[in-house]
This record gives sequence, structure tokens and C-alpha cells, in this order.
Amino acid sequence: MEQDNSDRDDMIMVTCNDRLGKKVQVNPTDSILDFKKLLAARIGTPYNKIKLRYGGINSLNNKLTLDDYSISNGVNIELYYT
Repeated sequence: MEQDNSDRDDMIMVTCNDRLGKKVQVNPTDSILDFKKLLAARIGTPYNKIKLRYGGINSLNNKLTLDDYSISNGVNIELYYT
């Protein structure tokens, strides 16, 4: 029986440029809020204290997805703490 790996195949690797340069594997259809929650769990900071910048946008909208911002594999996102 063939296993469906489509979810894993769709994952992308995104690097968050904070002082540690965290690399996170995510699904491009994840919301920015879900992405912040994943980051928060990895770095030990509340998700509501995380601000993300990408492509000249100073604060990514929590309701939009990574796809909405054309964030793809290998992209660097700036991470700030508020």
C-alpha cells in the first residue's frame, strides 16, 4: 500500500532572523498566527510578543497565510520581539 506523503512534501523550510537564526519547517498554507505560535513554542516567547517582517512589510497580518505573502522554501523572515 502506497503511503500519502503529500503533506510532508508540501512543507517548506523558513529561517527566522533573530539572534539565533531559527529554521522552521512549515506548511505554506499555515496562517501567520499559527507560524508565530510554532516559533513561540521553539524559542520560549509568547506568540503575541513576536513581530514578523518580510518583503518590506513591517508587520505580517496574523489572518493571512505564508502563501499569501509568497513565502517559499529557503526564505528569510525577520523576527522581532515586542
